[in-house]
Amino acid sequence: MPDQNSKESPRLHKVPFTSPFLPRNPKIVSVKDGYDQWSEIYDDETNVLIMLEERYLQPRLAQKDYRNIFDCGCGTGRLAHWLRRQFPEAEICGADFSEGMLKKARDKDINSRISWHYADLNQSFPFSGALFDLIVSNLVIEHINSLDNYFAEIKRVAAPGADIFITGLHPAMHLLGISARFENKANEQILPESQCHSLSAIFNAAVAAGLHVTRIEEHIADAELVAQAVKAERYLGIPLLFIMQMKPARSDR
Repeated sequence: MPDQNSKESPRLHKVPFTSPFLPRNPKIVSVKDGYDQWSEIYDDETNVLIMLEERYLQPRLAQKDYRNIFDCGCGTGRLAHWLRRQFPEAEICGADFSEGMLKKARDKDINSRISWHYADLNQSFPFSGALFDLIVSNLVIEHINSLDNYFAEIKRVAAPGADIFITGLHPAMHLLGISARFENKANEQILPESQCHSLSAIFNAAVAAGLHVTRIEEHIADAELVAQAVKAERYLGIPLLFIMQMKPARSDR
């Protein structure tokens, strides 16, 4: 996750109407503090976004063979460890700003040969250029202050022809007052600072950085998801997750 001590402060999305999805008296904290706290329970929660990712994204990632992989905003390493099982010979790096999340990621398998990095994703990434043939950045973008810098850095570290997958909470959810949040042991609703980036803003920033967006998917809460997690029922029919696939644009395009 990114650092909130960067020059550009996040804009918290305000809902201009009463919404049944808004938590009562939420406690808004920095991204770092929020995810450090959340790390203690993150993997124990039922997360419907992750369920949709597993259904739609993971089969796409398994279609090719990758050698150098970057999990950009790796959290507790749920995807990085899955990628290790899929690509046992690959070099895999995970980066996150939350030490709490990184500790959970490391502790899951100390012999995973995954390289974990403490990094502020609102700044320059701690990697050399043209390095990775797969970059995944999942459920991170609502915590990014500057899309221009974020995509410029993704473009810089991507090898020619790399596959890039960005997923996030759908902007429709933000418009209902829903953002990344969890309930702590004191029954407080904790919201790490976030903002609503429209799909067009994300698309345009990626293109401006020299990336070619090849596919956009929007996935709703459907009956299959509700059967897996009853908490998804209140979102039935609402777009929950978006997935964007992109590549570095060819210089001769």
